[in-house]
Amino acid sequence: MDQYAVIKQISLILGRMLETSVSEAVGTRVPVAFEYTPEARQGSGSLSLIFLGLERRSGNLDREYEVEGGAERFRNPPLLLRARYLVSAWARPPEDQALLGATLRTFLDNPHLSAEGEEEERVIGYAGVPSVDLAPVALDEHRELTQALGIPMAPSMSYWVDFRLQSGKVTPIKRVKERVIDFRKIDG
Repeated sequence: MDQYAVIKQISLILGRMLETSVSEAVGTRVPVAFEYTPEARQGSGSLSLIFLGLERRSGNLDREYEVEGGAERFRNPPLLLRARYLVSAWARPPEDQALLGATLRTFLDNPHLSAEGEEEERVIGYAGVPSVDLAPVALDEHRELTQALGIPMAPSMSYWVDFRLQSGKVTPIKRVKERVIDFRKIDG
C-alpha cells in the first residue's frame, strides 16, 4: 500500500489541475512549481503551489466495512486530515492578478480533485475524493508565511484540501454459517 504517498499525489494533482486550467484561461502555458524560484516571473509568469502543513479535522471516525473477493472485513478508523497549500501568482502586475483570478476560478469550478489512472488508485482508494476549499490569507499571516518560507510577497491564496488516510489494519469478519441447536432433556 502506497498510503504514505497520498499527500504527494494530492500536490501533484493540484499542480496538474492548476497548470491545465490556468493555461487554458490565459491562453499561454503557465507552469506550476512546488517551490519559489527567482525565474518565476519570467515569460508569461507562473504559479507556485507550496505545501504548508497538515491538521486533523472532525468527521466520522467509525471503522470501515469492506467486502473484497467475497470476504468481509473491518478496516480500522481512518485519519481525517486537512492539508494547507499556498498558491502564489508570479508575473508582472496586473498579469499576476489574472493568474490569481484563474486559480480562483479553477477551484470554484472543480471543488474536488480529479485523479486519473494510477493517481486514482493511489489517492481516491486511500483518501476518498479530496475536496478543495478556499482559505483567504490575511496580510499579516501572508507576511509571516513569506518570511518563514524565504520568498517575496506576491498575490496569493490559501487552500485547504480535506482527505482521509485509510488505515492499513484490517480485521476479518467471521460469520456463523450454521447453527445447531440441541435440545436435551435434563433430569433433575
